[in-house]
Amino acid sequence: MDPSVSLLPLVTALCSLHLVIASNETTTTPSPGRLSESERLAAIIVPSVVGGIILIGIIAFFIVKVKEKRQTEGTYRPSNEEQAGSRVETNAALKLPPEERLI
Repeated sequence: MDPSVSLLPLVTALCSLHLVIASNETTTTPSPGRLSESERLAAIIVPSVVGGIILIGIIAFFIVKVKEKRQTEGTYRPSNEEQAGSRVETNAALKLPPEERLI
């Protein structure tokens, strides 16, 4: 799964939220040094969304690297194969091939 594809709806939602907040702002200006309600809301939402995007990216990166490592690296343990091979019993009921004879 490509992380940039899954982030597109999140970025779209964030942009639309910004537009809604901007359209709902009142025309009165807050007193100096104080943030308006929409600015406080944006100050909470934007860092949270950016942090979430970064966290999703880091998790996706680690998942890709772990899958890659599992595909390219591994350990060969012949003792496990030998133990599994010894459990298989030979079938004595197998038919022998017909005896070859000279013509």
